[in-house]
Amino acid sequence: MIRIGEGWEDLAAALDGATPERVYVVGPTDSGKTTLCRYLAEQAFAHAQTAYVDCDTGQSRIGPPTTEGMALSSGPIYIRFVGSTSPGGHFIQTLTAAKRLVEKAAGARVTVIDSPGLVAGRVGAEFQFHMIDLLRPTRIVALQRGRELERLLANFARSPKTAVHRLPVSPAAVARTATGRRRYREERFRDYFSGSRVQEVPLRGLGLQGRVPDMANPRGSEGRLVSFNDPESFTLALGIVEEISPGERTLRAFAPPFDHAAVASVRFGSLALDLDAGPGLMESLHPYAGKSAR
Repeated sequence: MIRIGEGWEDLAAALDGATPERVYVVGPTDSGKTTLCRYLAEQAFAHAQTAYVDCDTGQSRIGPPTTEGMALSSGPIYIRFVGSTSPGGHFIQTLTAAKRLVEKAAGARVTVIDSPGLVAGRVGAEFQFHMIDLLRPTRIVALQRGRELERLLANFARSPKTAVHRLPVSPAAVARTATGRRRYREERFRDYFSGSRVQEVPLRGLGLQGRVPDMANPRGSEGRLVSFNDPESFTLALGIVEEISPGERTLRAFAPPFDHAAVASVRFGSLALDLDAGPGLMESLHPYAGKSAR
């Protein structure tokens, strides 16, 4: 059950589907962004084709962590693999994924965008500016405890095509610890890889993206998280590298079932996973760290 915050009902009423709307919700960590996005999407769905775009790779709701996702009210879901649970070091991938997912939502009358949680400091403000500038929302909804987003919002104050809504953080917003966030990701990863098996994918003729290891000597890449992509670079499935054979150019990965014939490229992330590790130890950010997932 969603506890409605101040100004939420008026904002939802404005999204009546009479004109296309693209709503970008921005706010610091634990400000209730995702709850507001869910509320807006649910209200809009009652009278219009609606898309929900989830750009938070750390606390993702549509796809597993490390991905951005888009769900249409009519059913289809699209996933893009960024390769990390944070935008840091992956700004281009985060921006590109968001843009491509919003493009896929072009048929929706209302598109609600749950932004990444990086807002603090000069880096956060600059990053969010480029997200907004690229996605061109009709409305920016800023959740603030004070005036922490004003530096960002000033860039759009005179935009004739973008309305800015300032809402207070709801008292119902719950602060989560870093440990709680990490445990959420671990649960999502375990759920995603339940029912997976080791599969072999020939790499010859496929595109390679991201943090690609030295294919002549790929030792040490075990445990790396990868994405098997369709021709548009949307994710068919994530996998955890078991082994890469340099001679045969074959990748063995622990992954859920997917159509091998549909794979056009493989993206290598910077995260390694050990599904058998204890609480808080599953993830490693070292580009070649991690153990076999089998």
